[in-house]
Amino acid sequence: MTPTVALMGDATASDARPMILVEGLCKSFGAVKALAGIDFTVPAGTVMGILGPNGAGKTTLVRILSTLMSPDAGHAEVAGFDVVRESRALRSTIGLAGQNVAIDEHLTGFENLYLVGRLRQIGYREARREAGELLERFNLVDASGRTARTYSGGMRRRLDLAASLVGHPPVLFLDEPTTGLDPRARLELWEVIEGLVADGTTLLLTTQYLEEADRLASSIIVVDQGRIIAQGSPRELKATVGGEQIELSLASASDLDGAASILEQVSGAAPQVNVESRKIQVAAPRGSAMLVDALRRLDEVGIEPDDVSLRRPALDDVFLALTGHVAEDAGGARSVELADDDGAGTGKLVAPGDAGTENLAGDDGPGTETEPRKPRIEPQRAERVAASAPAGLRHRARWITGTATDTRVVMWRNLLRYLRLPNLLVFTTVQPVMFVLLFDFVFGGVIKLVVHGPYIDYLMPGIFLQAVVFGSTQTGIGLAEDFSRGMVDRFRSLPMARVAVLTGRTMADTVRNIFVVALMTGVGAIVGFRIENGVLPALVVVVMAVVFGMAFSWISAVIGLITRDVEAAQAAGFVWILPLTFASSAFVPVKTMPGWLQAFSKADPVTVVVDAMRGLLLGGPVAVHMYESIAWVAGIVVVCVPVALRLYRRLT
Repeated sequence: MTPTVALMGDATASDARPMILVEGLCKSFGAVKALAGIDFTVPAGTVMGILGPNGAGKTTLVRILSTLMSPDAGHAEVAGFDVVRESRALRSTIGLAGQNVAIDEHLTGFENLYLVGRLRQIGYREARREAGELLERFNLVDASGRTARTYSGGMRRRLDLAASLVGHPPVLFLDEPTTGLDPRARLELWEVIEGLVADGTTLLLTTQYLEEADRLASSIIVVDQGRIIAQGSPRELKATVGGEQIELSLASASDLDGAASILEQVSGAAPQVNVESRKIQVAAPRGSAMLVDALRRLDEVGIEPDDVSLRRPALDDVFLALTGHVAEDAGGARSVELADDDGAGTGKLVAPGDAGTENLAGDDGPGTETEPRKPRIEPQRAERVAASAPAGLRHRARWITGTATDTRVVMWRNLLRYLRLPNLLVFTTVQPVMFVLLFDFVFGGVIKLVVHGPYIDYLMPGIFLQAVVFGSTQTGIGLAEDFSRGMVDRFRSLPMARVAVLTGRTMADTVRNIFVVALMTGVGAIVGFRIENGVLPALVVVVMAVVFGMAFSWISAVIGLITRDVEAAQAAGFVWILPLTFASSAFVPVKTMPGWLQAFSKADPVTVVVDAMRGLLLGGPVAVHMYESIAWVAGIVVVCVPVALRLYRRLT
């Protein structure tokens, strides 16, 4: 199929294989067609601007090309890779800066870039070196040691763009990169983008700022309602609304008729007269020569304008003209050639329903192609795909090693966040300490529960488990925050192991749990807690608490992936954590509870694990509780890990 969009450029560029190839791309969300048969190509080393209003399909297009979303139909390649079948290999060749700034506010500028470098499979030293170079290139060296939350909007956007350039990807996707920036920050970012293009980067830019597309893009596509309605260079598009125009302002309204008559004689076209503003506007097909002629004739009759200018039409004029036409003739079938000044028709204006366009959305009736195209893989690409396909133990070993590295890097990032967030550190440490003091005083000193030995010895195993169970809610909250702030999109656009986002999060929370249990042991020792059965059983208790906390972190991960909202994840976490913890034997014996609650408490996994821990520390039956504890942990992991992975894949 021949693409409907013929990009501007010389013959050699058009003969070469495009860096971006899109054919008949379709995507629907229910009854809404976000993309309805998009076709275009982008030669290497050029900038393609995608213009369109909100809801036109621009972001959907970028998400498909950057492997964050699969199309319903059609075919797309980036850097020679099929965006669906070769998505992982493709991610090594692209950079993405989405609408939302996808940086971690609690990491420094340097740490953000280092994180992306390591997840791009760049070595430790190389990642540090490249982070430093990019900070210098984007004028962020002085702020490199500050957390990103202290950056201005322009600095954050520059850091986000720098992160998309780690690893020197040859293709860069920018989705409305300057939205929300002040004029100065926007100009600074434009200069950076122009430098990238000068270095040979291929760039796909979506924007609502027509001035931005005019300055940066060598070719522009105008998209509305999921379809291409116009294409061409900025100059060609502006030529569709009449070329250059003379604008004249007069001091006296009495001169309007005479001036309008003269301009009509010079132009051969009827001028537009605004009596209130005393302005006249007329087409100037001969440009500056016509302006000189008009001024001479006005001077001959004694009309002196206040202001005069020769104005080229802006893309704003093009956009308003195009969207107005589409609104009136949405069902029409027409194709208008866009002629440059030399008269050569090189661009194209396409209205929805163009008979010369294959419509994969299926709204042209019988004969419309509705099935996705089969990706075409040339012989040399087929060899590359075969070489990268899973084969043998060596490939499996590389996958395991890469996944372990990615998990470790994500874990490092999440642990740094704990150190940078005092409220989380307080919640993790102070809250269990308060529980020790409160419960030891209330139940041990006032209520006088009947337990074997000091109440503090009975209490501490419950405190260990309560601390890690409450802390596990941070897994879901952290994942929900990453979704809401765009960090998941950043991770998904990188050539990293998908599972590492989840395993790195749970491993960080496991490390935190080890610290919390150690801290609680020290606090307990201060108020009289003693280990009766020696060091080895105590170590087993620590392992049990940490492993059980890790299992609960996967439950929390499922909740975070379902809600994808920080407040909802936090509220949902306590809904199940509180009854499991306080309706257990963590703080009081089951036999002291009401009869109707005892049945639930005995089956509560927290009760099962706490009783096993007490048996190890204080003596008593252990075997049955240990078997039940192992069964609970295994059951939670076997159910929740696959569910979390499935949810993550579906959401991303």
